[in-house]
Amino acid sequence: MLNKPEKSKQKIKKVFKFGGSCLRDSSSFRQAIRLIKAEQPERVAVVVSAVQGVTDLLLDAYHKALGQDKNYKGTIQYVKQKHLTLAAELLSLKRFGKASELFSQIFSQLDRLLQGITLVGDSTPGLKARILSSGERLSAWLLGLTMEEAGLTSRVYETDRIGLIVDQPGEGVSVNLKKFDKNFASVSEEIAGGSFIPVFTGYFGCTENGQVALFGRNGSDYSAAIIARGLRAEILITFKDVSGFLSADPEIVPQATTIPYLDRKEAAELAYFGSRVLHPKTLEPVSDRRLILEIRSFQRPEKPGTVIQEKTAKNTSMIKSFALNQNISILRIEGPGVGHKPGIIGLIGSRLAEKNINILTVLTSQTCINLILDKSAAELACRVIKELNETSIKNLSVEHDLALIACVGFGLRETPGVAGKIFSVMSREKINLEFFSSGASEVAIYLIVKKDEAVKAVKALHREYFTSTRETEKNKPEYTELNC
Repeated sequence: MLNKPEKSKQKIKKVFKFGGSCLRDSSSFRQAIRLIKAEQPERVAVVVSAVQGVTDLLLDAYHKALGQDKNYKGTIQYVKQKHLTLAAELLSLKRFGKASELFSQIFSQLDRLLQGITLVGDSTPGLKARILSSGERLSAWLLGLTMEEAGLTSRVYETDRIGLIVDQPGEGVSVNLKKFDKNFASVSEEIAGGSFIPVFTGYFGCTENGQVALFGRNGSDYSAAIIARGLRAEILITFKDVSGFLSADPEIVPQATTIPYLDRKEAAELAYFGSRVLHPKTLEPVSDRRLILEIRSFQRPEKPGTVIQEKTAKNTSMIKSFALNQNISILRIEGPGVGHKPGIIGLIGSRLAEKNINILTVLTSQTCINLILDKSAAELACRVIKELNETSIKNLSVEHDLALIACVGFGLRETPGVAGKIFSVMSREKINLEFFSSGASEVAIYLIVKKDEAVKAVKALHREYFTSTRETEKNKPEYTELNC
């Protein structure tokens, strides 16, 4: 039972999200319990990802079922044994029996689904989503039982059953927030009137007719934001294996430092253009909510992380971080006057959206529309646009082996000299800029360079903006809170 249950019937102000990199073994489950118990007597809600590596294993089993040898059973048996071992290490005999029973139900359904795929030789997006969602179901029930073992009362909610409605099946989908607000109201009331800690599965929701749909990899961040919205929480804390957003990818710049504060727009740019810290859509469900989002280290939660809020912190070095995406391509759409023909960009965007092709950004001129796309989607996008038979389009070409660098920081657009400084760094390093764009966002400048020069560019820019700043200002940036 919760400590002091008479005080536990209260509004949930905090939502904790534990990613798969946090839930990797029995000691990490115990660490999650310690973090939850440290909030007592206040209640928290919890959103979980699958245990580390499990989604990849389920995807492997899915592909094996579709493949020639159909030999998926060994992979599923390994996943089952992994969870039973965790349960044996975490639970008493009585609760282990409950875990075993719950796991058997999930794995029996998994086997039926995969067996069906082997017999038919085909699948659907909804069927694939049901298989991949099993990882979150397993981890949610395991954490819930581990909480009970630690004296906490829990209740598990599987998110395809509580109103996270999407408009279409598949992957990378978004929740219909109007329908969610209506459907989740009864769940929110149930939680508010209870004395338990709710545990939600991340990563998936469902269509109106009950088909499971996925939010994409790292989608539990997005799930947690939706749950925080539904509960009208004040703080969402996502625990990661890093302390927060950094001034650059530490694999490229080992001396990269944690960014203490970010504006929501800054965080969205970093998530969208390459940072793996946060799911790109995480901030969408709370855009109309006064919610603070924190990113903290799971192993060192006392260490300051990154706080994302409506007010921004303006850094004297102006740029706070450099995000790098090395998997982009440019689709060039050329023709006399194509860049200013009314409706042409809307037509192209709608046709690509029908094929679930996302445009990262658009750069236009009088005679050319340049679409910045994920490399994996570029060739398909080219075929889709060719099928338009648009008379104003005279030539289509795709260029690969490019990288996009997003220079992110509040105030870039109205600060003179920022672009000149970037140009001087690139010139000094003899790096050619394929494209340069500013003004599309008030918090970001975009650079496109050859992929083989991208790492060199990020290192040079980080050195210019951060190493020299630390030397001249003793690493003491000034922060001034401004209204967005």
